[in-house]
Amino acid sequence: MVKSALRWALLGVSIWFLVVGSNAAAIAQSSGQACTRESLKAITDKFFTALETHNPSSLPLASGVRYTENGMVVAVGKGTWETAGKLMFKRGLIDTRKCGTHTQTIIDENGKPMLYGVRLKVDKEKISEIEAIVVRGKEVLDVKAILDTKDQDWESILPPEQRSSRLAMMAAADDYFELFVKQQQPKVSVPFAKICDRWENGMQTTKGGKNQGIEMPTHNCSPKGFADMTHGPRRFLVDVETGTVVAYTLFDNTWPDFHMFKMRNGLVEWIQAYFEYDKKYGSIGWPIEPACK
Repeated sequence: MVKSALRWALLGVSIWFLVVGSNAAAIAQSSGQACTRESLKAITDKFFTALETHNPSSLPLASGVRYTENGMVVAVGKGTWETAGKLMFKRGLIDTRKCGTHTQTIIDENGKPMLYGVRLKVDKEKISEIEAIVVRGKEVLDVKAILDTKDQDWESILPPEQRSSRLAMMAAADDYFELFVKQQQPKVSVPFAKICDRWENGMQTTKGGKNQGIEMPTHNCSPKGFADMTHGPRRFLVDVETGTVVAYTLFDNTWPDFHMFKMRNGLVEWIQAYFEYDKKYGSIGWPIEPACK
C-alpha cells in the first residue's frame, strides 16, 4: 500500500508532474513499452463486436490468453461469449502506460440486462488478459439508474490543470477501500467532492433516505466501516487524461468487484461499482498487484 503521507503529497494537480509524466510516456512509447489511446480503443471496440457476435476468432489474441469471469477461468468463446447480445450501455477508460482498458457495460442477455465490466491487457497489439465482472439476475439492482447516468461525461479529455497525477488517483481509489475497514477512526481520507454520487450494481447509494434500514447520505460518497479488506485492491488502471481510475478487487475478501472513480480538480465526483455477491469466493484468480504500480 502507498503510505498516506506520500499519497496526498502527490494529490495536488501538479503541472510539473504532468509534464514529466507526459515525457516519460513518450519515451516508453518510443521504446515499444506503451500503447496509444487510439490503438487501445480500436482493440476494445473489436472485443465487444466479437462478444456480441460470439466470434472470438476475429480478435487479435495472444498465445496463452487468459479469460476469467468473476475470478473463475473460462475458455475464450465459452461463458458470456455464448449468451451476450447487444450492448445497451458502454463507458470506459484507457491506460496507455499499462496498455490496458476497462469498460463498464450493460448487455442484453436473452432479453434480460446483464452488467458486464471487463479489463483487457494488450501486449504487442494482442490481447493477453481478459478479466470480467459479470452480474446477473437479482444482483442487478437498478438498470434504469445506470442508464440515467448516460449523460455523465467520463471520457472527455480534461484540461491539464484539472488533472491529478497517476499515483494520486490510485491513492484516492486505494484509500476509498480502506474506509470500509472495521475501525472506529479511519486512518486515511479520500478527497470527495462536495457533491459526490455512487452507484452499486445500478442502485444509487447516495440519494438519501434508507435502504433496508441503512442510511443513504445525500451526495456523500464516504462509506461506513463494515468490511474485511485485508485482501485489498490488487489491480489498478488509470486514465490521467480523462480523470478516471478503476480498481479490481475481492471486496470484503468475498465478492469479485470493480470500483470506477471519476476525478476532477483532485476530487472524486462519481463512483460506479459492479460486484457479484451471490457466491462466496476465496480468491479472484489473478495475482495481487502493488497499489503504486
